[in-house]
Amino acid sequence: MKAKEIIIFFVSILMVLAAIALVFPNKGVEGYFHTYRFPHLDKLLNFHPEKKEVKALDRMKNIEQNMQLDDSQPMSAYDREFMQFNAKNPARIYLPHNNVHYFDRLFAQMDSCVSKGELLHVVHYGDSQIEADRITSYIRERLQSQFGGSGPGLLPVVQPIHSYTVKQRNSNNMERYLVDGTLQKVALGRRYGALAQYTTFSGNANFHIYTKMDRHNTFNNIRLFVGNTSPNFRAQLVPDNSKPLETHIIAKATPGASIINWKMRRGISAFTINVSGSGELYGVSLDAQCGIAVDNVPMRGSRGTFFTRMDQTLFSYMHQQLNTQLILLEFGGNAMPIIQTQQDVLAYRQLMDMQIRWIKQCCPQATLILLGPTDMSEKVDGQLQTRRLLEENIQCMRDIALRDGIAFWNMYDVMGGRNSMQEWVSQNPPLAMPDYTHLSNAGAEMIGKMFVESLLNYYDHYQKRSIADNKQPQRALTNKIKK
Repeated sequence: MKAKEIIIFFVSILMVLAAIALVFPNKGVEGYFHTYRFPHLDKLLNFHPEKKEVKALDRMKNIEQNMQLDDSQPMSAYDREFMQFNAKNPARIYLPHNNVHYFDRLFAQMDSCVSKGELLHVVHYGDSQIEADRITSYIRERLQSQFGGSGPGLLPVVQPIHSYTVKQRNSNNMERYLVDGTLQKVALGRRYGALAQYTTFSGNANFHIYTKMDRHNTFNNIRLFVGNTSPNFRAQLVPDNSKPLETHIIAKATPGASIINWKMRRGISAFTINVSGSGELYGVSLDAQCGIAVDNVPMRGSRGTFFTRMDQTLFSYMHQQLNTQLILLEFGGNAMPIIQTQQDVLAYRQLMDMQIRWIKQCCPQATLILLGPTDMSEKVDGQLQTRRLLEENIQCMRDIALRDGIAFWNMYDVMGGRNSMQEWVSQNPPLAMPDYTHLSNAGAEMIGKMFVESLLNYYDHYQKRSIADNKQPQRALTNKIKK
């Protein structure tokens, strides 16, 4: 073919494609097994490219700047500024009935835990977004810096997933059971405990834990949660580079749960526990003897609908012994692959309603916050866009949380809303992974920071009100740490 004929051929093909694009229905053509789509003409020629006036990161900086309230103002002016934050800032915490006193009891306990010699736990349940102690580790460091406490909190005896906070290893004769997620190994019973998992063994076994935390890394209060133990069950603690501590013996077979506790004068950062006999190990808590402990409970692949499949008595017992005062529930992302219709959204809402009510029944002493999922992308007509029905699912999660009397925090809005995930992935260094679903380590830390900054705004407002009402002596407000 001559050059002129080739040009005419290609122009003809383009004209045919343009004609098809012009008349092809936007919703596609339904076939027997597939919906056939063709890009519209304005997308092919990019007549109307979608533009975001403000990039997600720039928007996050604006959100953070607007969270820095001037607490040196008189109460009336400060209260107006706080109310504006509580009404409009995307990082605000949605409160049931917009009740600004929702956190008062929690903050009072956090304020006084060190002076009263009390230890309280914050438990962070979530999916793979919090795996390896991501997000949670930042929350832990900030709260322990603010209110006191040390150590990584409650840990499983066997942890096959790498963590940035602790290093663990165990003997080969230990078996781990997990109630939910892609790594689950379901047990015959429902006795999973506060970590939604447990470990069994028979004979002589051991596990070793070493904390890698940069700050607050030592602990002097170790509690091993056990159950269904054989006669003469034994547990011995051996700190690294030190002599073994007291060996605890449970003489009689005990089907229920028990706690073995070692308290030390000085903090340690590494140890081995040797056990003999047989039993179920529900977790080991590594804390200070007072202050705040923050526990990371990741469930890869979980939609957060597993709580009602566990034994209530054991779950409640462990949280009572831990003195759990705040529970964070970060779920919703893993529900999206199975949500295809509005009816699926409503079905997931009903399941989450059951979980919230179940947890509230088990832990009436705890304050609850439901954290909605991040932005997530999928290809629609060949272009990356926010997943269909994600916004509707987040709205339903918020509605059910508030209706059930708990708070809600919207990670999707904090990221920047619709299609913000694409911008997070494209940052250098990336704030999200190339799967357009998971946050990177840097992005997880940023989300953790935004959550803590928001929570501490409510704490500062509580402090200002307490001072104004002469209910508590004046003390320094948070003077938030910049990182």
